[in-house]
Amino acid sequence: MHMKKLHIFPKFVSVFALVPLMFAVSCGAAPSSGDETSITPTPTAVLSPGAEDSGTMPVPSTTPTPFVTPTPISGAYTPEAAAEQIRAFLDSEHYEISLVSDDLCIDSENYYTFLISLKGSAMEPLVLVNKKDGGLKCILADNTIQEITVHPLYQDAGDTAISWNGTYVVMNEDGSLRSYIIMEQIDDGHFEFTAYSYLDYKVEELSGVAQISGNEASFAGDTGAALSFSWSGANLVLNHSHPTQSAYLTGIYSYTEDQDSKVVTATPQEVLERLSRLNAAQTGLAGDMQDYLFYLQDDITIMNDRLCYNVLVYSNQGHRLYYQAQFFITLDGSTVYSQGRTPDDIQIFSLQ
Repeated sequence: MHMKKLHIFPKFVSVFALVPLMFAVSCGAAPSSGDETSITPTPTAVLSPGAEDSGTMPVPSTTPTPFVTPTPISGAYTPEAAAEQIRAFLDSEHYEISLVSDDLCIDSENYYTFLISLKGSAMEPLVLVNKKDGGLKCILADNTIQEITVHPLYQDAGDTAISWNGTYVVMNEDGSLRSYIIMEQIDDGHFEFTAYSYLDYKVEELSGVAQISGNEASFAGDTGAALSFSWSGANLVLNHSHPTQSAYLTGIYSYTEDQDSKVVTATPQEVLERLSRLNAAQTGLAGDMQDYLFYLQDDITIMNDRLCYNVLVYSNQGHRLYYQAQFFITLDGSTVYSQGRTPDDIQIFSLQ
């Protein structure tokens, strides 16, 4: 089956991509500000006695350089207090804040360097915290220093309230759709949601009403399913749990304005009404659809990588029902797939 690619990816990088950067900005280096070119010091070899007079090549000293532990500045921020400075501008408690370096010097100022991550994914850029006054900066991949406001996770205290509306998706590594959720806020304290996940060409569905608490929300279902909602910048973070069944919706979801973003726009009743207006030429059946009975099943099915209503068609002969056809109608009510006698025999037509 052809997998439709939405090409939406969270902007995460491997933590290992940050290692060369930290070597470039260790204490003694001079990161630049703004668009200026960064300066990385050139290592200086230590000459052996008499090397200068003999004209021979410099020989590196074999005497190891002793490690000097930085002396804390009186009244300065501790690493824990510095991490809290970062925590204060984040919009979720799910982030991990890791100290990468406590020995970065820029213009005679001393900084801690921190990495923010979420579920093992590093969130660029690195954050600098001034040891003396707790001021925040960012150090970019090109070794330049910027204001903290350029960080995608930065949330100002005066920012507008979060809107719990829209469609968010999680993609597989091959670019195919793994799962998505549709949210619609109904009041200041609640929003309705329907979440779908593709599992081996089977669709799992969970829907309900979540309760909003600040920048987070939660849902507890009758069967024991639980969802927690939080934010990673512009991305929605879902944690899904169930006492006995698999939890398939956990992930980091990205907002999409794809053509399928409004996935459910036709109710089951609207779908059946549209089917009843079709003729024999469109459906391949012997008569008009008014001559048949429809049974819309509860499950949602994938057909050609689209989520579809599943409708069985029966004829009524001698007070007995005889199966005639099976139709799959996309949740937006626009397209019909007719399944033939073999899996590859699929007819497609439009309801619009």
